[in-house]
Amino acid sequence: MARRSPFPRRTFGVLLHPTSLAGPEPIGTLGAEAHEWVDWLASTGAGLWQVLPLTYTGDEDSPYFSPASFAGNPWLIDLRELAAAGLLADDDRGAARVDTPIDTPVDFSAMRAWKRPRLHRAAAAFLADRTHPWRDDYDRFVAESDWLADACHFVARKEAEPGRPWWEWDEPLRRRRPAAVASSRRELADVIEREQALQYFVDRQWRRVRSQANAAGIAILGDVPIYVAPDSADVWAHQELFELDGDGRLVVQAGVPPDYFSETGQLWGNPIYRWDVMAADGFDWWMRRLRRALDQADLVRIDHFRALSAYWAVPVDDDTAIDGEWVVGPGQAFVDAVRAAFPDLPIVAEDLGDLDDAVHRLRDRNGLVGMRVLQFGLTDREPNEHHPDEIVERSIVYTGTHDNDTLASWWDGLTRSQRARARAATDMPPRIRTRRAVHHIVGVAMRTPAVAAVVPLQDLLALGGDARMNTPGTSTGNWRWRMPAGCLTPGLAADLAALGVRGERA
Repeated sequence: MARRSPFPRRTFGVLLHPTSLAGPEPIGTLGAEAHEWVDWLASTGAGLWQVLPLTYTGDEDSPYFSPASFAGNPWLIDLRELAAAGLLADDDRGAARVDTPIDTPVDFSAMRAWKRPRLHRAAAAFLADRTHPWRDDYDRFVAESDWLADACHFVARKEAEPGRPWWEWDEPLRRRRPAAVASSRRELADVIEREQALQYFVDRQWRRVRSQANAAGIAILGDVPIYVAPDSADVWAHQELFELDGDGRLVVQAGVPPDYFSETGQLWGNPIYRWDVMAADGFDWWMRRLRRALDQADLVRIDHFRALSAYWAVPVDDDTAIDGEWVVGPGQAFVDAVRAAFPDLPIVAEDLGDLDDAVHRLRDRNGLVGMRVLQFGLTDREPNEHHPDEIVERSIVYTGTHDNDTLASWWDGLTRSQRARARAATDMPPRIRTRRAVHHIVGVAMRTPAVAAVVPLQDLLALGGDARMNTPGTSTGNWRWRMPAGCLTPGLAADLAALGVRGERA
């Protein structure tokens, strides 16, 4: 059954995660820099801002491996707003205007060491002031956030027992015996409330940024990872929904078979869902998860959508993903539940990777918007669905995603024959330098029939491989890129706006 696109109009946008915003702190914030970014993006005529998951990243740095997938990322909190609200002492007021250098890439460990005590002091000051102007809004936030208690309890427990995954906690708490959970909550009450305050701060600041974007005609495209981290509030609080043994350890793990990114496939280390158990209550946990994501964004991309059709399950002790197997997923029943909860189906299907006809049927019979990536379509000898001539309207076209190399680095790494095919596919003039080649390919994306064209900021800036956001199959050195200071110029905005006009997307 075909359905209309959830996008209001033919549009274009930019992929940029808030952690990459340049500013005076060791990580991008939801303060002045975010608002300046929205103003700049609006000046281009863009109608879309795509972000990576806005979840708490913990010590793993990856937004796709969160210890609490419903929780916001407190490292994005802008300290200057907290100082202006009277929540930081005199020494921290100075710290909120810190003159630290704008480091590229981000040093997450240094950031946490620098920012954690300041966030804790601000939260303590807020909780001690029962008459603070934000208090009523905070109370509303706590009352309406059904995920908050478990998420903050988990984060507090991890702080109390550093280095210990939840399946190594004392047995009564590990199994969530009511008396043990209540005792732990009493023991950690102050820390839990502190974490609730931090969640309120990040929620409050993000709501202001999103409101500004929406007022400027820019929709936020969020991101929901298909899986959650094993050592997370999600799994601890809902053990019955995951394939675990009696001690809470993984039985099988998620991954993908050998593909474009890896000859041995990828081991992700995530637990597999018990889809039969989830189906019994109408996928309630998933519907609550999507509702939370749609509280933060206007549309959401479901990462690794193909797992809803069939997923790759790998024995937990395997060293590679080669010997996994395909297992049938929830399929149409899941999409029906999403439609019942969200009639407009405001989701994008990340339909990349090793696909079969069943995935295509699930996407197409529901009229879902998929993804096309030009890097995957410009060098093959035979055109595939990512080739500019094969891209369909019901899709978002990308020059590359956060998992791809930057367009400039990709171009520089092509062989002579691959470049020849890419030039032929894009009607590119011969003998042009990398920057012009990148600009030309961005223009090709804009001119495709896709309902939206999204370009990573790194590609707008024609940056090299050191600006890559993530290399799939690796666990270090990712997610650290920050935009160069001063890069959001009127000239760059004018260039992007002109591409939008020529692509009839303005």
